[in-house]
Amino acid sequence: MSTDQNMTNQFEHLSRRDLLGRAGMGFGALALMDLLSRDASAADNPLAPKRTTLSPKATAVISLFMHGGPSQVDTFDPKPLLAKYAGQKLPDSFGNLKLEFTKASEAKLLASKRSFKKCGQSGIEMSDIFEHLPKVADEIAVIRSCYHTEFNHAPALYLAHSGTRLMGRPSLGAWAMYGLGATTENLPGYVVMRDGPLKSGPATYGNGFLPAVYSATELRSSGVPILYLNKPDKMSGADQRRVLDFSQQLNKRYLAAHNEDHNLSARIAAYELAYRMQSTAPEAVDLSREPEEIKKLYGLDQDVTRPFGTQCLNARRLVERGVRFVQLYHGGGNEGWDTHGGNDAKLVQNGSQIDKPIAGLIADLKARGLLDTTLIVWGGEFGRTPTSEGPDGRDHSPYGYSVWMAGGGIKGGTVYGATDDFGFKAIENPVQVRDLHATILHLLGIEHDKLTYYFQGLQQRLTQVDGESRVIREILA
Repeated sequence: MSTDQNMTNQFEHLSRRDLLGRAGMGFGALALMDLLSRDASAADNPLAPKRTTLSPKATAVISLFMHGGPSQVDTFDPKPLLAKYAGQKLPDSFGNLKLEFTKASEAKLLASKRSFKKCGQSGIEMSDIFEHLPKVADEIAVIRSCYHTEFNHAPALYLAHSGTRLMGRPSLGAWAMYGLGATTENLPGYVVMRDGPLKSGPATYGNGFLPAVYSATELRSSGVPILYLNKPDKMSGADQRRVLDFSQQLNKRYLAAHNEDHNLSARIAAYELAYRMQSTAPEAVDLSREPEEIKKLYGLDQDVTRPFGTQCLNARRLVERGVRFVQLYHGGGNEGWDTHGGNDAKLVQNGSQIDKPIAGLIADLKARGLLDTTLIVWGGEFGRTPTSEGPDGRDHSPYGYSVWMAGGGIKGGTVYGATDDFGFKAIENPVQVRDLHATILHLLGIEHDKLTYYFQGLQQRLTQVDGESRVIREILA
């Protein structure tokens, strides 16, 4: 009997259940092949999504950074005693804290001109520079007890972003990309938008000693969103693809012989990403596609709110399309939140620029079901002194300032920690920068002490190897 006849007789009366049972190993083999191909792809692509040891609450982060350092006693940390003792010196018990331009032992207390009110069902107190943010107060957890030791902008900015005062360390966004990979193949995983230069330069949000593939892509606020992305006018798509394939072939051949060339590896990934972004990036930041009511929600219909509102709306569109980490800056290129003089007037101006866009961002994310998986972080590199600099300014102060978080696993309507009666120093549940970073990584599904990279003889990590860090569990949902 022929082989064909044997097979015909063998399967002539085979039921569907028998067929699935006998073919089970075949289906399993197909699944195994798929998993192996994914692992091989992850090994070849450093931006491939990575498994986490924890269950993530957030899949994306939007960081709203107030460049210059907002005054906590005029925004989220009311101190009535400032008015009562205005013009007097601090009690001797404060000692002589180091400041940038004033002496704490000689400066006089400066009352806030702002009024505060309890907002939402939770009763979080906010300054009257915010008109719209109180509407989403119950989504926010305010940490009033942040602190560190750097009273100069540059080291404080490096510390706030990378966990150390030194230039050249990887930023939080770069660490997140290294630990998690990207969830989209057609857009960068880490995007930066800013309204001007930073006092510490682009290294603030850089990749440091991590491979260049984890660096940020800057999205410009005017003109071409991403530089050098458009293909040459006279080159067809097919021609461009052939040129890229040939270039990548040469690059990979060289990389095979020099497998420690991280810059070349990053360039290979960047070329492929840039090619795909030519069609996806313009659509991602095309705000003309948004309904008029959404544009108004972010304040795009008003001159004062349009710049930061555009950043916030772009941020929502990016995380909606799978971008992992979006870093926004407000106050760059000028004094911003750095209120050495005219503190109150500048606060009112800054508040009017960010209030509606941020409230709109939170409301929009919630309406789309994205707030639960998008972590929003607001803060600056430090706070301001409750004492005066000149007649109406406030000096830098890293000893007690406010940061807030919302969405992505945060218990809204929460106030955590406290400063002293004048708002100078954190005295209750103090939170250092590495604690903030540990909490953000935790919400992303990463154990902060397990996320390491070998450099200069040490397994380096964002939360440092020379001190304790903790997750602020009291603000977690």
